[in-house]
Amino acid sequence: MTLEQLSYEALERRLAREKKARLAAEGLLEKKSLELFQANQDVAEQAELIGRERAVLGAVFDARPAALVLTNSGLEVERLNPVARRLFALPDGAAPGQSLPDLLSGSAGFLDWVRARAGAQPEIDDSTAEGFARQASGEEIPVRISCSLIGYNDLRLWIILDIRRHLAAEEEKKVLERSLVQAQKMEALGTLASGVAHEINTPIQYIGDNVSFLQEVCGAVGAFLGAVDGALAAEGEPVSREQLAATLAGKRAELDIDYLLEETPSAIAQSLHGLKQVASIVSAIREFSHPGDTEMTPVDLNAVIDTTLSVTRNSWKNIAEVEHELDPDLPGVLGHAGDLHQLVLNLIGNATDAIAERAPSGGGKIRISTGLERNNVVIRVQDNGTGIKDADRTRVFDPFFTTKAPGKGTGQGLAIVFKIVNVGHGGQISVDSTWGEGTTFTIRLPRSEG
Repeated sequence: MTLEQLSYEALERRLAREKKARLAAEGLLEKKSLELFQANQDVAEQAELIGRERAVLGAVFDARPAALVLTNSGLEVERLNPVARRLFALPDGAAPGQSLPDLLSGSAGFLDWVRARAGAQPEIDDSTAEGFARQASGEEIPVRISCSLIGYNDLRLWIILDIRRHLAAEEEKKVLERSLVQAQKMEALGTLASGVAHEINTPIQYIGDNVSFLQEVCGAVGAFLGAVDGALAAEGEPVSREQLAATLAGKRAELDIDYLLEETPSAIAQSLHGLKQVASIVSAIREFSHPGDTEMTPVDLNAVIDTTLSVTRNSWKNIAEVEHELDPDLPGVLGHAGDLHQLVLNLIGNATDAIAERAPSGGGKIRISTGLERNNVVIRVQDNGTGIKDADRTRVFDPFFTTKAPGKGTGQGLAIVFKIVNVGHGGQISVDSTWGEGTTFTIRLPRSEG
């Protein structure tokens, strides 16, 4: 049907429908325009927020006191903060695109740790590694490094800490600890000084007596030789051989020459033995009191035990009998001789005190043995003292813990032993004790590879 054929009423209805459809379309267009405007506003706000957050994050990234480096999955540097640039001595604008491993150096294990964080399946965890940041000048700065994923574009964030001050502080701490051990060792020597003096005084006394005797021998022999010379040079009537022999025999008997000559070898032998004793004690004191090297060196534990027993003999000789069974083929251990002397000193002192507490009049026994178990050198110090109560056994190595009466102990002896063994030498110490019967300390130290 054509438009001319439509009635007026039909035309009005059609026009009304088209007007309604146009109004609906205009309303929809206005709604969509409003929605688009609002969406644009939201996008603008989000962009502004993202810009602000990016600026804040960038400021935080640049202001961090640690060196921060962003890399992609291939470990190529995307961004560094100013601290990282200074650490690697890089000018502004340099480094992006460089490989992070090229900026680092260190052991093969360290570089493998870094490279393991590359690729599609990186080994990202909470671990850290220590190596060096390498500068163009060749200087290498010790660093500790960690890595994490930041969840955007497969980037890695590396936190790199300059640990020069930390290492210096650790070294200073080690020096102080060694000074403390040396001071305690010298304090122990001071306590043992009177006993050491007594040990030296005894041989010195009989050396002095023998020297006086030898002086008497020299005087008598000189007088006898003078008598011989006088008799031979005498003027006047010649004397018979029998008369001369009788005269000299009388002089010899008067001076007791035969007795003096008979005793002289014994006096010389005793004096030499006494001098050897004194030299041994002095050598032991010198070795014991020496602070030792800061570097670890092979140490003969049997010699350490012998030296310490010589120095401490007067402290235990009236309280306990010491038996020692030392393996003559014992390999050395890599360690600090001074610390190992302190270790043995503290264990002997602890055993002596335990025996004295149980039997002050003496009769105790201390047994020290050494041997090899697999790759460990083993020392055992056993006593028949008071023993350790079950409740106290887990605390004996705690600093300042002591079961002695106030003023009798500081609780530092076994704590120092534990630190020397476990921390200083990578070994282990264990204690086996029965209350009222005695205690055995067992120390295992890694043998020297040399």
